[in-house]
Amino acid sequence: MADSEPCFVALGSNVGDRLRHLSRAVLALRKLEGLRLVSTSSLYSTKAQYVSDQPAFLNAVVALELSEQRLADLQGFLADLKRIEDELGRRPGLRRGPRVIDLDVVAVGQRSLDIAQGQYPLQVPHALMHERDFVLVPMAEICQTWRHPTLPGSPTLTECLRLRSGVSGPEGASLEAWPVQMLPSAGGLLGREGQLWRRDEKTLIMGILNITPDSFSDGGDNFNTENAVRAAAEMVAAGAHVLDVGGESTRPGAAEVPVEEEVRRVVPVIQGIREAGLDVTISIDTRKADVAKAAIEAGADWINDVSGGEFASSMLSVAAEFMAPIILMHMKGTPQTMNSLASYGAVVTEVGHYLVSRRAAAEAAGVPRWNILLDPGIGFAKDMQHNLCLLRQLSELKAQLQPSPLLVGASRKRFVGTILEEPEAKRRTFGNAATTAIAVAGGADVVRVHEVKEMLQTALVCDQVYRGPSDRARL
Repeated sequence: MADSEPCFVALGSNVGDRLRHLSRAVLALRKLEGLRLVSTSSLYSTKAQYVSDQPAFLNAVVALELSEQRLADLQGFLADLKRIEDELGRRPGLRRGPRVIDLDVVAVGQRSLDIAQGQYPLQVPHALMHERDFVLVPMAEICQTWRHPTLPGSPTLTECLRLRSGVSGPEGASLEAWPVQMLPSAGGLLGREGQLWRRDEKTLIMGILNITPDSFSDGGDNFNTENAVRAAAEMVAAGAHVLDVGGESTRPGAAEVPVEEEVRRVVPVIQGIREAGLDVTISIDTRKADVAKAAIEAGADWINDVSGGEFASSMLSVAAEFMAPIILMHMKGTPQTMNSLASYGAVVTEVGHYLVSRRAAAEAAGVPRWNILLDPGIGFAKDMQHNLCLLRQLSELKAQLQPSPLLVGASRKRFVGTILEEPEAKRRTFGNAATTAIAVAGGADVVRVHEVKEMLQTALVCDQVYRGPSDRARL
C-alpha cells in the first residue's frame, strides 16, 4: 500500500434515508480490493450549494489508502465508485440537484491531476473544492496537514476555510456545515431515516433500563418483560431519546452473566419495545459481542460497551458489520477488580488517552468515526476524587476527544450518595440533577440517567444557558 498518498473521497446524500446511503457506501468501499479505509470524518449537515431549492445534504469524507496498482489505474477506481452509486440507486438527474448518493474523489495525496481522457474525467484537487464547506470541513477534521497544491501559497484546509469565512479554524464555516449525529428510528439500517441531532445545541437523554436482579439501584424492578416494556414506554413519554437496555449488572463486585442468560433477558424486552411501536433509539448495554449481535437483530440500534470494546475481541467487528453506533467507555479491569485499580497520575489525561486509543481501534476495525461515542466511565475504577476531577475538567476532556460525542453517566453513583450522605440510591435525585447540569456545562452530548423527566428538565434549561437557541435552517 502507498501510505504516503491517501485518497480522499467525499460522500453526500439528500434523498431518502441519507445515513443508510452513506453507511452502505462505506461498506461497499471496504469491500473493494486494493485499498484500505484509513479514516472517516464525522457526519455534517450542509445547505445545498449551487441549486439551493433542495433538501439539506448529509456529508462526510473518507480517507483511503490505495495500492500501487489502484493508483496506476484511477479510471478503474472511478468505475468502481460509479458502480457503487448505481447499486445504491443513483439515477441521472438535474446537475448538482438532489441525489441518493454522491461519491467524489476530491484529492489524491498532494497530486495535481487533470485527466480528460477515458470514460471518467478526473481533476484533483476537485476544481471547486476550495469553495465547498461540505468537503473542506469534514476533510479538515481527518487531515489537518493536507495542502492545496494548485491554489496560491498552497493553503491548508483550515486556511481555505479562513479565506471563505474570515475567521480562524474549521469552525469558521459552521454556518454552512454542522456536525450532527443521526438517531435511528426503529431499527437502524433497516428502518426509516431517524432524527438528526445537531450536537452543539441539544443534550440527549439516555434512559437506563436494567433487566437484572442485582443492579446497584434498581435491580429487580424490571426483571420481567412486561414490566420492562411498561417502564420503557414511561421513559419515552417522559422524553427519553435513547433507552439503554442491559442484562448484566456492572456494579462493583458483580458476577459475570453467561451469554445465553443475558440474551434471554434483553432480547424479549427489545422485541417488546419494537412491537409496542415506541419510536426511540435502543442501545444494548453489554460487553459481549454475541449479545450485541442478538440485540441488534432484535431491533437495537446502538451498542454501549463498558469495556471499551476490549472484553470481547469481536465487539468492534460487530459494530462495523451492522454499522451500529458504539459507545466506548473507560474502565480498568472488570467489575470484580475495578475498585482495586483506581489509581492514576493524572486521571483526565489518562482517561482521554485511553479513549482516543479505543476510538482508533474501532476505526481500524471498520467503524466509521460518526458511529463512535466516548464515555469517561464515571464510577468505574475511580474513587470520589477521580469522579469529581473528571466532572470538574470535563471540558478539557472533551477537547482531547474531539470530534467524538461525549456521554456522561453519573446517575445515582456512590460518590453522589457520599456527598449527600444518602445511602438510598433512589433518593439522590437532586444530586443527579447537579451532575447532569455539570455534565451539560462541560460539553456532554448525552447523559445517561435513571430519572428521565427530571433530568430532561435540567438539561433543557442548561442547554439554553450554555448552548442557546438556534435560528439556523432546518437540517
